[in-house]
Formats: sequence, C-alpha cells, structure tokens
Amino acid sequence: MENQQNPSIYPQMVSAIVQTIVIFVLYLSIESLYNSYLGYNTSRVAVYPVTGGSSGGNVKIFSQDPNNANSLLLPHSENQLTGIEFSYTTFLYISQDTDSNTEGWKSVFYKGYDSLPFPLCGPGVFISSMSEVNTGPILRVVMNTYDCWFNTVDVHQVPFRKWIHLGIVLKNNSLEVYIDGNLANKKSFNGTLPYQNYQELVLFPNVQTSPPCDWKSDAQTGVRKAIPVGDNFIINGCFSGFISNLFYFSYALTYSELNAMMTMGPSSTMDTTGMDLPPYLIDTWWTQRKGEANF
Repeated sequence: MENQQNPSIYPQMVSAIVQTIVIFVLYLSIESLYNSYLGYNTSRVAVYPVTGGSSGGNVKIFSQDPNNANSLLLPHSENQLTGIEFSYTTFLYISQDTDSNTEGWKSVFYKGYDSLPFPLCGPGVFISSMSEVNTGPILRVVMNTYDCWFNTVDVHQVPFRKWIHLGIVLKNNSLEVYIDGNLANKKSFNGTLPYQNYQELVLFPNVQTSPPCDWKSDAQTGVRKAIPVGDNFIINGCFSGFISNLFYFSYALTYSELNAMMTMGPSSTMDTTGMDLPPYLIDTWWTQRKGEANF
C-alpha cells in the first residue's frame, strides 16, 4: 500500500523544490536590481539641473564638506576595474562676448579652491578669451595628476551662440572630452595617476590670476625653480554664457549613457527670473570638422 503511494510524493517534492528555487532566484534578482538602483542614484549627482547664466556675479559654490548640511557631495571613484573613473556632463552656451580679444582664459567651472583654480583643478573647464582666426574659441579641460598639476585636453573651434553638450570622462587612466556625443580629444596619463581633490566645485568663477608656476627641479643642478606654464595660462574672469543640466557620475559613462544625457537637452527651468533661454538645436559643427582632432 505504501509502495503505491510513494510515487505521488516525488512530483510534489520536485514542485516544492522548484518553487523554492524560483522564489530564491527572484529574491536575488530583486535585491540586485534594488542595489543597482541605490548605486546608480548615489553615483549620479544632479549638480545643476537648471539653466543659469554667468552675468551678475552668479557664482555657485558646491561645498564638499561632509559636516556641512548644505553640501552637495560628489563621491569619489572607488574600486573600478579600470582604476579611477568619473564623468561630468553639461550643456554650454558660449556668448560672443566671451571673446574679449585678450590673452588668457575664461572660467566655466572647476573643482578646487573656491578662490583659485590651481594648483587644485580636478577637473576644470575654461574657454579661450581670444578666438582663433576666423574660428570659434578653444575649450580646455585641465586635470591634476600626482606628477603634474597642469594636464590639458583642448578642443578647437567650439561654436559661439549655440548649445553644445560637453562630456568629460576619466577612464583607463585617460581623460576623454566629448562634444555632442562625439570624442573630440583625449589625453593619456602615462606613468602617473589622476588626482581627485576634496575641495569645492565652483560654477561661474569670476577669478583673476597671474600666470601660475609649475614647480620643478632643474635637471642639472637639482635646484627647485618656478617654470611658467608654456602657454601662459592666465585666468581673466568668467566666460559669458549659460550652463545647463550639469551632472556628475563617480564612474565612466558609456557612449549610450552619454547620448542619453545629451537627448535630455538643456533644462527649461531658469535659475533666476528675467533670463531668456537661448534656443536649443544640437549643432552640426562636429560633422564639419571630423578628422581635425589629434588624439
């Protein structure tokens, strides 16, 4: 009698085991998705999710002091497979009067001391205040490393009076600069590592500086001396224009993620009243200058 009843037990046992496994796998999947969601939200920071102009002394300082309740902390890269990683994305509108026909650079934003963009600058974005002949200005990204504070990635002929989408991605010990989703230029940090500082993020910094000095030792005498930076990196105020939808990520964005940020477009929410939002249309300047960038 028992032998006739035993076979009916096995399907029930198998069914119970399968249900248990399914529930367990489902639980792990939900937990993984939840952890990914938390990780994504903690590694993505909406720094300036509005549109603001540089006029009127509109300086924005985002404190990195964890003890300050008003801080907007930008978490550092940790335990990435390719080493230190981070990304910044934003929309920029550069007005014509940024070109003041003077030697030097105009500040857009930088991460460092709130009153001075060097020696800490990780990263910093600047616009040349004297345009190239018959072209647009130069956009420069400066990044510190442990060996040298002054490492630059330049993008030539960025347009005036048009919104552009800027992406800054640090990965594989290289700094990549994207314009409208396309890689415009990059720099590899061979033999050294990028330096992440703990100072403030400053937008629209209206700072005036003399040429900074890069302190190095003389190869023959070993005496430390000040060597002016080769291209006279003088900061003479803030650029004229707008910043919109500035985001920070503590990891390197992929091409698809960069394009997703670009499709957001500039924010229609203005930081202050009485400002007119410039029209937005992704510029086609990149297709006209392919092959000009030197990687």
